Amino acid sequence: MNDKISVTYDDQIVKRFAWATMIWGAVGMLVGVIIATQMAFWQTNLPPYLSFGRLRPLHTNAVIFAFVGNSIFCGIYYSTQRLLKTRMASDLLSSLHFWGWQLIIVSAAITLPLGITQSKEYAELEWPIDIAIALVWVVFAVNFFWTLAKRREKHIYVALWFYIASIITVAVLHIVNSLSLPVSLFKSYSMFPGVQDALIQWWYG
Repeated sequence: MNDKISVTYDDQIVKRFAWATMIWGAVGMLVGVIIATQMAFWQTNLPPYLSFGRLRPLHTNAVIFAFVGNSIFCGIYYSTQRLLKTRMASDLLSSLHFWGWQLIIVSAAITLPLGITQSKEYAELEWPIDIAIALVWVVFAVNFFWTLAKRREKHIYVALWFYIASIITVAVLHIVNSLSLPVSLFKSYSMFPGVQDALIQWWYG
């Protein structure tokens, strides 16, 4: 008697994140080449929207959150299903996670060149986008832990413990560092004063 259960993994979500990784990686690195050129040739600065000061945070956010972020999600969705021997718990949540993350990236690509920023290294995005990041992260977390709960593999492989720790830690880092008092739709001020704000920021960084 054959006890094996056939599992159809959701590789569509993996492919989506893989494509997003390559596309945003190319964009982020292109912006990196542009700002490197601006450092060598000041004439290539085109203020205000295409100046070094506006494009540098766009480059760092594109490389960290768009390129690396999408690649991490790609790896997690691919390996989690195989390590747990089950499909992701919800195709809908996987899709919401993907499109929500891409919308956040596009929002960053629009707001940062416009100078809409909290001026915090690697955390420049203003409060509505910060809230969107937290919500999309919750969608990702729910899908991951739901999949963990319905796994067919009894033992939890070490990589999955790192995923669990990362999901929780990144949530804490992002939420605490992003605590702010909005004064308008596009402007907010950190809830932490002076030195405390700097300490929280580089704890996050």
